[in-house]
Amino acid sequence: MRWGKNLIPAVHGFGGITGSVIVRATDAISVSDIYVQNQPDPKKINVIVTLNNYTGTAQNGTLAVNIHEKGNPDAIVWSKSVPAAITGSSNIITVPATVPKAKLWEITTNKEIRSTNLYEAAVKFTTSDNKITDNDKQHFGFRWFDVGVKDGDKRFYLNGKRVFILAGMTRGFWPKNGIFPTPAMAKRDMNTMYDLGMNTMLLHRAIGQPGVFDYADSAGLFTYEEPGGYRVTANRRDRIEGPDEQAFKLRTEKLRRMIIRDRSVPSMIIYNLKNEESQPATELEKQDMLMMHDLDPSRIITYNSGNDIGKSGPEYYAFRPNDPMELHMLPFNRTLLNGGWWDQHHWYSYSGYTDEMYRNPKFYLRGVINAARVPLATDSLYPMSANKSKIIFFGEEGAFGTIVRLQKIKEELDHTGATGFREMEHIDWYNAYDKFLDETGFRSAYPNVDSLTKSLGRNLHYFHGRNIESIRMGNIADAYNLNGWGSASTRTDVVDMYRYPTADASIIRHYTKPLYVAVKLRNKVVPVGTAAIVDFYIINQADLKGKHTLNVDFKDSKGGILFSSKYPVIVKGGEEFGQMLVENVKLPAIKISGYYKVTASLSSGEIKKTDGYDDLYAVDLNENKEVTGTIAVLENDNIITDFLGRTKITVNSFTVNSPKTDIILIGNYDFASISPETIQNIYQRVQNGSKLIVLSNADKFAQQTDVVLKRRPYNSITTPANVSQGGPGGRPSGGIINLGGSGRLFVGHNPILTGLPQGQGMSWEYQCFYNGSKIGEAARVSGIKLNTWGTELVVALGNQGSKEILSALSRIQVGKGSVTLSTLNMLPHIGNSEKSSVVAKKLFLNLLEY
Repeated sequence: MRWGKNLIPAVHGFGGITGSVIVRATDAISVSDIYVQNQPDPKKINVIVTLNNYTGTAQNGTLAVNIHEKGNPDAIVWSKSVPAAITGSSNIITVPATVPKAKLWEITTNKEIRSTNLYEAAVKFTTSDNKITDNDKQHFGFRWFDVGVKDGDKRFYLNGKRVFILAGMTRGFWPKNGIFPTPAMAKRDMNTMYDLGMNTMLLHRAIGQPGVFDYADSAGLFTYEEPGGYRVTANRRDRIEGPDEQAFKLRTEKLRRMIIRDRSVPSMIIYNLKNEESQPATELEKQDMLMMHDLDPSRIITYNSGNDIGKSGPEYYAFRPNDPMELHMLPFNRTLLNGGWWDQHHWYSYSGYTDEMYRNPKFYLRGVINAARVPLATDSLYPMSANKSKIIFFGEEGAFGTIVRLQKIKEELDHTGATGFREMEHIDWYNAYDKFLDETGFRSAYPNVDSLTKSLGRNLHYFHGRNIESIRMGNIADAYNLNGWGSASTRTDVVDMYRYPTADASIIRHYTKPLYVAVKLRNKVVPVGTAAIVDFYIINQADLKGKHTLNVDFKDSKGGILFSSKYPVIVKGGEEFGQMLVENVKLPAIKISGYYKVTASLSSGEIKKTDGYDDLYAVDLNENKEVTGTIAVLENDNIITDFLGRTKITVNSFTVNSPKTDIILIGNYDFASISPETIQNIYQRVQNGSKLIVLSNADKFAQQTDVVLKRRPYNSITTPANVSQGGPGGRPSGGIINLGGSGRLFVGHNPILTGLPQGQGMSWEYQCFYNGSKIGEAARVSGIKLNTWGTELVVALGNQGSKEILSALSRIQVGKGSVTLSTLNMLPHIGNSEKSSVVAKKLFLNLLEY
């Protein structure tokens, strides 16, 4: 079904008819299907016409085929009439066409063009006696998409030119009705793809909607389709019972109809049978793949995406030449191929970009792939180099999310009315965020809700942008599919369900450009005194080639140049979409804290061809004033004691007999082993003026603060039963809510953040708080529920699945003293030598000073 002109369905689409309906009255002979089959020569096609005969007798006639520009019947580029006999109830007639002057269908991410070359095959059948006629038409494009090989490397090609797939992954959810796009919403979906620089929409676990195909066909964007309902094995959390005989027949029939409906669609490049299946194909599923190929032999068919789901360890990336999980079929080849198609899904441990994503030129794709599953033991060559004989498809990247664009959604619903699925929820959520800004004083950092949600989304967008860059510059991979797009349930998305980018679209757009210099700092967060090292690559899908000069500048936050150099380079061009230019450039040691920028431009003579940049943040631990007074610590691992010892700050173990103590620190310690007398002693000291800083068991000490103040700053009662949405984490335990990948940390303005970035979502600058104590280990991104009144909130924690905002770092006045409660992953980094851990150390020293 296709959209009619100006047709806007008004139904809510959770079942039944969800698109336009065309009722046609025909004669006893009718054109029931037109399949325009592309050929390896992109200017050749087969127009395959199915004629139905209800007369009950054999019929002879003529089939006329005209090919013209879409929407312009007078612009005919080819025509032919052939005899057509229908001896039974139906007949299929194939009319080959070669059209030398045809313009090829191409993909484009050029926002100014937003169109490509479409044609229509118009067919008309007329009986020999001229008594019966019928006609119909099918739009299509002259193009050929296939897998090719160059220098042993399998690659994607469109019309003989290499292409790299940059895909969004939609689950088919739409506002108002839930299941199909209105024309206006489909247009917004398309515009957002252009804004981000994507070229493919992956239609995930469900047959695609015609509205998406229509814009993709006309705008020059790829589509990739899954039927949904095919995975039947128990896998991870999804336990799906196997279908009965009737269900097997229904899913096969659904698949058959999907192929027939979409096989002429020029944007469609890949059919995929299953998503995240852990078992090889059954004989029935192999037969279904053969059926798909017989119906449409011109396209790529894959059995599964996420080939190694459930596996771990070094063998996860082992080279397996005949892996049945890589089962696929190539155009016009009726062979079921095992091996040769590597499609992996990577649910990152980290909820943001970390320096593990890029260590050095020989060790970066391991971090991009999944540092949690392949330990960074040595600086060996990245394992992807062993797999270039396969198509390398990064099929589902990232499993953490961000907050939807609440203010944009509310503004839209103010005009349309909140009549659709979950729309009142978004208004309620917006109101909660707006109230939060006023109650906490965070409005000084975020003037409105949209500025807050976009700042939180920056972390997710930057993560995907830098990973897209790393995968492209390696010149080995063939596709990147970011997770996800427009989902109502997981909310892990770069684009929310209303198709608004969840951060500034320019962040990802920079990394999807066809040409730029990729500047890769090996450490983006460093202590003052560090001499950073940087490498330079070119992302080159513009066929730039020849001798050039790489110009490099290292600038401070005011634009002052601290280092400048030039390097002669030779750019390969052609199909070398990524290339190393210069490596191991050592920058001068940083003397002052703050932001720095490495800029690079590529020039030929006096003409600048392209440029790029990377940012660095430096932290100075020596800026903190010397702490006066006495410090006592309660811990069982000496992390705090050892760190403060290195800073020459004297610290003693806390006991009830300790002399007057100005600061009491709670480190890693078993709360159950602390006696009631000790707790009472600690809080008596706080009321008399001591500062209590709690870095573990924040919920337990929050409860004790409740008792002392005889009011409820701590509000565990309102904690939701389950706030984890699609990421590591889980249900509340002891009052601390671990949000895992669904948690988004952010800061306002506060003296405690002196020397650190303020008024922003905690992104790469604060990467240590998303990192665990070991490489590849995720941090527990967690918080507690504190009432906003009487509480000085320093670090807040949003949740992509709830309107509730938690506290990750707060200070409460108690008597003459104060209690600071932290759930941040601070302690592991106080004792860590990783450069990015300097942020945790700085924040800790600030807690002592301010």
